[in-house]
Amino acid sequence: MAQPIAPDYGQQFLLPPALEDWIPKDHPVRFIREFVDQQDLAGLGFAMPISKEGRPPYAVSLLLKIWLYGYYHRVRSTRKLEAACRDQISLIWLSGNIAPDHNSLWRFWRDNKKALRQLFKQAVQLAVKAGLVGLALQAVDGTKIQAVASPQSGWSKANMEKMLRALDGELNEAEKQLEQEGPADPAEAYRLPQRLEDRQALRAAVKAGLEQLQVDGRGSYHPKEPEARRMKCAGRKPYAYNAQAVVDQSHGIVVASEVTVEEFDSGQLVNMVQQAQQNTAAATAVLSVADGAYGSGSQVAEAAAEKLNVLVQPMDGGKQKDNGYSAHDFHYDAGAGTVSCPQNQQLDFRRETLQKGQLIKQYRCHVKDCPAAALCKDKKGRRVIEIWPHSAAAQAMRQRLKQAEAQEQLSKRGHIIEKHFGHIKQHDGFRRWTVRGAENVRTQWALLNLTMNLRVLAKQWTNKRQQLN
Repeated sequence: MAQPIAPDYGQQFLLPPALEDWIPKDHPVRFIREFVDQQDLAGLGFAMPISKEGRPPYAVSLLLKIWLYGYYHRVRSTRKLEAACRDQISLIWLSGNIAPDHNSLWRFWRDNKKALRQLFKQAVQLAVKAGLVGLALQAVDGTKIQAVASPQSGWSKANMEKMLRALDGELNEAEKQLEQEGPADPAEAYRLPQRLEDRQALRAAVKAGLEQLQVDGRGSYHPKEPEARRMKCAGRKPYAYNAQAVVDQSHGIVVASEVTVEEFDSGQLVNMVQQAQQNTAAATAVLSVADGAYGSGSQVAEAAAEKLNVLVQPMDGGKQKDNGYSAHDFHYDAGAGTVSCPQNQQLDFRRETLQKGQLIKQYRCHVKDCPAAALCKDKKGRRVIEIWPHSAAAQAMRQRLKQAEAQEQLSKRGHIIEKHFGHIKQHDGFRRWTVRGAENVRTQWALLNLTMNLRVLAKQWTNKRQQLN
C-alpha cells in the first residue's frame, strides 16, 4: 500500500544542494540578477563604498538586486525586505543567502537616488533594443498620489499668520518676564528656557512656511512635507504629488517618468514628450497623445516650435457654444494678421495690450446689420476676439483634430496609459508615497515604473528561455 507523500524533517544529504538548483531556470528572479550584472553601476553614478578597516561593506549590486526584487514583488519597506532575505527562497537565492540589515538597505537608497533614476533609463533603452518599444504611438498622462502627510495637520495661510502673531506676542511677553525675574537657575543664565526655544523654533518654521507660500502662490503648507501641495485625489484634496508618465502602445513600456509639485498638467506636455525622445533616442515622428488637461496654449505653441508630433485638445478659446459662435469659430490668418468671422467678414484691428506678460492683439467686429449678430455678439452687443502668441498653433491643432485619423489615434490614449496607473494602484497596491520630499518621491516613482518595465522584459526573457529548453 502506497504511503502518502509527507516531508521527512530528518532527511540528511550526502552532498548539499547547489544554490543554482534552488529555483527554476526560467524564474523571473534570474532575469533581475542578469539585468543588474549587465549594468555599469559605477558609470551610472552608484556610490561604490570602499572599506580599508573593519567589516567589509555590502556590494552595491547585492543591495540593488534586493531593492529591485522588493519592488517587483510589492515589498517596499526596508524592514520587510530584511525579513524577506531570510524567508523567501527566491530572494535567498538572489542574495546568495546574505541578509543585509534594514539600515544598510536604507543607506543604499539615501546615497543612490539619482543613480536609481538613471537605472530607469537603462531599462527603457534595453526595451528599445529588445524591440518592445514600437515608437509609433505613445500616451502622456498624470495621476495624483497622496503624500506621507495628514491633511488635518497641515497649515493654511490664514492660520499661519494668526499663529505667527500669537507666537510673537507670547515670546515678547516671556522675554520681558525673564528680564524682570531672571533665570531660576544661575547656571542656565547663558541659554533660553526650553519652552522659549521650542516657541522660537516653531516661529521659525511658521515664518519659513509663509515665505514658501509667498513664492509658490498657494494657500496651504505642511511642516513635515513642505514640497507637497493639496491636489484633487480620490475625491478629496490631501497633500499629494503629481506623478507623470509616458507609455508606449506596443507593449506598455514606460518611456518617461517624472514627478512634479504642480497641481495641474497644463505645463507638462513638452517636458514629458522630450524626455521620452531622449530616453528612447527616437525621432520627432513618434506621435504622442494627451488629454485636454495638457492642452494649454503655450504648450501647444512650444510643441509646434520644437516640431514635436503631438495630439491634444487645446484649452484656449473657451468652450464651444451650443447656439452661437465661440472664439474657435473665428479664423486667424497669421501671415496677413487678420481675423475673419464665420460670415467671412474681417474684423477691425483694435489695439495691442499686455496680459499675463504677453502681447495680445484685439480685433473687433464693425458690421452693424449682420444677419448672425444674435449668434455672435455678447450681452453688451459687442464682440472682441483676442489673438495670443499661441493662437495660430492652437488653431492649427484644432484643424488637425477634425481629421478622422487624428480622432482615432487620440481615442487610444486611455487604453494605453490608464491601465498602467490602474496596475500600479490596484495590483501593486501603491496609493500613497512611502517617502518624503520631492527627490525621494521622484526616485520611488522611477523605481515603480522601472519595475513595470522589468516585468515586460522578464516575460520576454522567460519565453525565450522556455523556447530554448
